[in-house]
Amino acid sequence: MLNPHHRRRLGVRLGRLVEEAEELLDRMDAAPEAGHEYLAPLRDEVLALVEAGRDAADRLEIPLAGASPDLRHRVQAWSAAWWTRMLDCRPEKLGGLGPVDPEDAGRVAEAVEAVTARLARLQRLSRED
Repeated sequence: MLNPHHRRRLGVRLGRLVEEAEELLDRMDAAPEAGHEYLAPLRDEVLALVEAGRDAADRLEIPLAGASPDLRHRVQAWSAAWWTRMLDCRPEKLGGLGPVDPEDAGRVAEAVEAVTARLARLQRLSRED
């Protein structure tokens, strides 16, 4: 049985997925290349993703939720998401895209560490009273 924390996380994640996918659809419709045939299968797949997100919420019997109106919570969520994304840019993770020159690896590691440290600080600050 899903506890309230599970339900909240799933509701927010699925809700944000649906919201962002709908925003992407709006951007696709407004783009100068909106009529090009290459865009049609992409648009169809994003629509299918929206439906999959809604169906998942229905199957789990949880409401879709949007981003928190609490700015501190939004900063926490935003910085946590970017912290995770930046960790995927560490040299050992980039190796999956091809070898990383050892000299470059050190520079990349330093740059990623500088950014992730700032994101971690932002997370801490957003939790302080």
